[in-house]
Amino acid sequence: MQLRLALAFVFACLFFGTAQAVERVSPDGKWAFDDHITVPTLLDPFDPGSEIIQLPANIFVPSSADANATFPAIVYISSWALYEHEYLDQAQLLADKGYVVLSYTARGFHASPGLINTAGEADVNDARSAIDYLLDANNHLPVDPDRIAMGGVSYGAGISLLAALQDERVKAVTAMSGWGDLIESLWAGNTPNYAWLEILVGTSKPIPYVLKNRPDPVIEHYYGNMKVHQDIAETKAWGMIRSPISYIEQAQARANPPALFMSNNMHDYLFQPDSAVRMLSQYQGPWRLELNRGTHASGEAGGLLGNEDHRIWVHATQWLDHYLKGEDNGIDGRKRVNTVVLNTRKWESYPDLPAHDETLVYQLNPQAGTQRGSLDTVSTTDSEQVLSFDTTDFITYTGWVTGALEHTGRILDLAGVDDRHGLLFNSQTLTSPVRLRGEAKVKLWAHMQDKAQYFAYLFYLNPETGKANWVGHAPFSCHNSEGCGLNPDQPEQITLDFYWTAVDLPAGSQVLLVIDGNDPDYWRYDTTPEQNTLVISPEYPASLELPVVSQAGTFDDPVVQPTDSSRSANGAGNDSHKSSSAGALGWLGLLPLLVLAVRRRRRIN
Repeated sequence: MQLRLALAFVFACLFFGTAQAVERVSPDGKWAFDDHITVPTLLDPFDPGSEIIQLPANIFVPSSADANATFPAIVYISSWALYEHEYLDQAQLLADKGYVVLSYTARGFHASPGLINTAGEADVNDARSAIDYLLDANNHLPVDPDRIAMGGVSYGAGISLLAALQDERVKAVTAMSGWGDLIESLWAGNTPNYAWLEILVGTSKPIPYVLKNRPDPVIEHYYGNMKVHQDIAETKAWGMIRSPISYIEQAQARANPPALFMSNNMHDYLFQPDSAVRMLSQYQGPWRLELNRGTHASGEAGGLLGNEDHRIWVHATQWLDHYLKGEDNGIDGRKRVNTVVLNTRKWESYPDLPAHDETLVYQLNPQAGTQRGSLDTVSTTDSEQVLSFDTTDFITYTGWVTGALEHTGRILDLAGVDDRHGLLFNSQTLTSPVRLRGEAKVKLWAHMQDKAQYFAYLFYLNPETGKANWVGHAPFSCHNSEGCGLNPDQPEQITLDFYWTAVDLPAGSQVLLVIDGNDPDYWRYDTTPEQNTLVISPEYPASLELPVVSQAGTFDDPVVQPTDSSRSANGAGNDSHKSSSAGALGWLGLLPLLVLAVRRRRRIN
C-alpha cells in the first residue's frame, strides 16, 4: 500500500509539476535561500571558446554579523533524471549549521542545457564550475576556499567522487548509492544487467510534458556494445573514464587526499557495494563506508524525505563537520566499515576491508543420477561426474527491482523447483550461525562455449519446510573475445563472484547453492547455448567459498548506541519529521520510471 501511494504521489509530481522552492530567509535569520541562480559552465570543456551554458541551481547562504566571516560549503549534484531541488531538506539542515549549500541539475536533464554526459569529462567540469561559482568574487559569497565538499545520491554521488578525486579544492565527499567502477557495476561478470540498464537508458530519454531530457547518442551506442559484446576495449575505456577508481593515484598524490564518506545498499543491483569496496580497499586517504538494507537509493531515502534524524545523513553531516569545520566529534576514529546484517537488522562495525577473518570452503559433491548434491567441507567425489542442465528457463532469478526490495524475505520453495533448469547443492544442518561478511565465490569447471551464461544463487534453507531465504547472487557470461570458451571440449575453470553482503545463516538452517543458466534480469545473448555442462571430479573440483567472521562485529555507531530502538532497519528514525515534495522526488522520482521495465516483470511472472 505504501509503495502504491508513493507511486501515485510521484506521478502527480511528474505530471503536474515539481513543487518549487521560493526565495526566503529563515525565521531565525540564520540563512537566506535563492532559487533563481544558475551555474555557468562550458558547453564543451575541451574548447575554452565554446558557448557558456547555465545549469539551474539554488543556494543557501548563512548569515553573520561579521562581514568578513566565511563558511564551509558543499555542492550537491542531482541524481539521474532528477532536479536541483532534490536535496532541499538536507541542504536546509546544513545551512542551519552554518554551511553554504549549492545544488544544481546535471546537464542534459530537464531545463539543464547540453546533452546528458553520463558522468564524463563535461559533468566533472560542471562540478568544477560550481566550485568556481562559489569562489567567484563577483558573486559575493562567504565561502572558505579551503573548506569545500561535494555530495549527492546515485548519479550525483558518482560525479561528486569523480570531481573530488581530480580537483584539489574538494576536501570531503558524501556519496550515497554511487559507484567506484562503472563497468563493474553495470557489467559484472561480463553480463549486462538488463533490468537496470533499461531503466537508465529509458529515463535518459524525453517524455512529452514530463521529462525534457536530451541524451547523448553515445549512451545507446555503448549500451548496444554491451548487449552484443562488441567493441569491448572502446566501451570499457569509455566506462573507466567515468569510474572514480581510475583517479585514486591522482588523489593520493595530493598532500591531503579528500575524505570519502560512502553509503551503499546491499540489494542495489545497479550500483552494488562491490566497486565501492574495491575502491576504498585501495584508497589511502580518510574514508568511511556504510552498507544498508534496501535497493538503489532506498537506504538513504529517508533523509531526502526530510527525516532530520536519519542515521546515514547524520553520519554524513558529522563527516563534514569534522573534515570541513575541524570538529572533534570522533567520527574519524570510529571503525570504518559499518554494515547492517540483512536478516537480523543489527548493525555491526569492522576496522577495515576486508571485514571477514576466515573463509569457509564447501566442496560441491554431486549425487549420481540427479541434479542435486551436497555441500561438504571435504570432497567425496572419487570419479568424474558430468552434470548438464537446460538454460532456456530458470529455477530462480534476481527478483527484478521490486524483488530486491523484498530483502531476505524472498523465498524459494524447493517443492516447486524444476531440476531440469539447474543444479542444487545443500549443506548439512548448521549447528551454529555462519556469519557471511563479504563476497562469496563459486569455482566451477565447465565445458564453456561462447556466450554461455552461469548464475549462482545463495540461500539458507529451512530443512523442515523446504523453503529457503535469499542471500545473494553472482552472474557470469563467457565470451571468446575475452579468452573464454576457446576449447569447449576441455573443461575450463570459471569463478562466479557474489556481490558483497552481510547475512547470518542461522543455526538449524542449511546452506543452499543454486546454479542456473538463465536470469531474466540480465541480458541473454541470441547465441547463448541451450545447455550448460559442468564437470566435477578429483581433477576438476568445484567449491563454494564463504567469507565469514567468527563472531559478530562490535557496533561502533558515533551517534546512536545499540540499545536505541528509535531507528528502523534502514537507519531512519521513527520520530515525526517534515517532508517536501521536492525532497520526495529525490528518491521516489525513480520509482514511476521503473514502469519502463514492466515488460520484464510480465515476462517472468
